Amino acid sequence: MGDRFAEDGRDPMHRWRNRLAKCLVGAVGAVFAAALVVYLIESHRLPPAAQALPPKPVTVTIVPATRP
Repeated sequence: MGDRFAEDGRDPMHRWRNRLAKCLVGAVGAVFAAALVVYLIESHRLPPAAQALPPKPVTVTIVPATRP
């Protein structure tokens, strides 16, 4: 188990500060990860001029099948 004694178990303020610090680090990490994902998606988007033009209309002629 270990030979170190956890001193933070006696002082509730110390425990709350540790928990708050962990939560804040987790929240900052989550915001950073979300910002990184948004940046990555936006940086790989094609500019409007490079997007494909709409296809031109095609005339289709239906030829009736002939029976021999």
